[in-house]
Amino acid sequence: MIEKNRIIEILNEEGYPEFMHENTYQKIVRFHEPIITAFNIWVEDKKLPELSVEGYTFDFLTSKMKMQPVGAFITLNWLIRDPEKAKIALKKGIK
Repeated sequence: MIEKNRIIEILNEEGYPEFMHENTYQKIVRFHEPIITAFNIWVEDKKLPELSVEGYTFDFLTSKMKMQPVGAFITLNWLIRDPEKAKIALKKGIK
């Protein structure tokens, strides 16, 4: 797992306000497979993942829905955890 300080650094780079750091970090450390593996590779190598969960890809979330990479990983993990709620929210445009 990536060190907490590095994750906080990434959150800062993506514009996350400080009050969201701890909650977002906790979401990241609870990622399911294959999300955590793809996240770790992305942090280390900046290699964009070719993930697809419930028909949503990392590329779609970042390019079409304009999510930051961390937000896309969180969304993909949500699609694993609670696919029905996540799909309804995404169809409404909630990021």
